[in-house]
Amino acid sequence: MNSRDRHGRNRLMLTIGIMATCLAAALTLHAGPSTAQSNIRSTDRAEVAWKALRDEHFGDRPIVDGSDVIALDAPDQAEDAAVVPITITDKRADTDRPSIERLWLVIDNNPVPMSAEFRFGPAAASATIGTRVRVNTYTYVRVLVDTGEDSLYMVKHYVRAAGGCSAPIGSDPTEALKHMGEMRLRQVRRNAGDAARSQLLIRHPNITGLQMDQLTRHVWPAHFVDAITIRKGDALVLDASMTFSLSENPALEFDARRGASGPISVRVHDNKDNTFDKTWQPQTAQAAHEEETDT
Repeated sequence: MNSRDRHGRNRLMLTIGIMATCLAAALTLHAGPSTAQSNIRSTDRAEVAWKALRDEHFGDRPIVDGSDVIALDAPDQAEDAAVVPITITDKRADTDRPSIERLWLVIDNNPVPMSAEFRFGPAAASATIGTRVRVNTYTYVRVLVDTGEDSLYMVKHYVRAAGGCSAPIGSDPTEALKHMGEMRLRQVRRNAGDAARSQLLIRHPNITGLQMDQLTRHVWPAHFVDAITIRKGDALVLDASMTFSLSENPALEFDARRGASGPISVRVHDNKDNTFDKTWQPQTAQAAHEEETDT
């Protein structure tokens, strides 16, 4: 799919997503008084949504339990539905089993459920990914991976959160546009014994098209990052496409192969056809990697 087709599809998905959000809100208001019953209905709707999503995106390809291949760390209940941290850990890294070539992040009940897709290249040390997402209502978050085998592998986690895609914009959008496309690279460790990973920080408002200015009642038009490509030298680390499910000022943790030579280069594209490029030479990248932060 070329760039124009992909962006046209994103706009269509956004329109459908907004309609789905309105329907979901109506269903929520119509729900019965019992919280327990409401939670059960929410879970049931999530599974119903998944059945349709599976048919649309994966057809009849077998999908099996992936708990031995991939791990998904997400909160049971989000503190902030607009900034929900998730970590996806590749359990096949440094093994002789077929490696993960492709990964999908699905948030069943978000306006656009197919939230992100990652393809990994030869400069990726693993398919481990960390990011922050918006969650619009109680939902399963799923990760599916393709290792080139007959079946896809899947794990899921139920997250209780609401309103993440329509939550007010966290900063002045006009001011945010002045710094749009600025990037930083640093190294993070989740736990003391973990290997360090690179974290890319992108300044971008990532507006969903569902967010209203609380004073003017104006709905800000959608403006979000829809593609990220990371290379080390000439070799691909990852190529990703995504929707507005990523939080404002997207953050992406990734695992580049240490033995790969050359600078780290990043290209970011958004749905308004803006492109932002940044390159860190080996010395600069190493200095960024020395900014180790427990986050």
